[in-house]
Amino acid sequence: MRLLLLLALLDDLLLLAAPAVVALALYALGVIPLWAAAAVAAPFAALAAYVGAKVVKERPRGFAYVGGRGVAVEDLGPRGVVKIGGEYWRAVCVGGCTVSAGSCVELVEVRDGVAYVTPC
Repeated sequence: MRLLLLLALLDDLLLLAAPAVVALALYALGVIPLWAAAAVAAPFAALAAYVGAKVVKERPRGFAYVGGRGVAVEDLGPRGVVKIGGEYWRAVCVGGCTVSAGSCVELVEVRDGVAYVTPC
């Protein structure tokens, strides 16, 4: 999990903060004036800080819904698709149970992008 967080922050740094770093480097080399470097750097630096803060605070997808209820979009026998919290998930019915489309399901856990559910 920490590796993914680090990769997300490095990606943020490279894509969003790189123009700011280049602008400040050009100022340091005397190519452009300070006001021009600040005008270029400020929006990119602010966007990088915003995205970085959002990545750090965001909860992992799926775990916010554990214990929540949803609807089987198609028959689960035991695999299929469910809709929980307004999102569609590939799902497996725990214990090999079967659930018909339109029936209520409860989210037990999320592993590797797959929702594990039980009938309500």
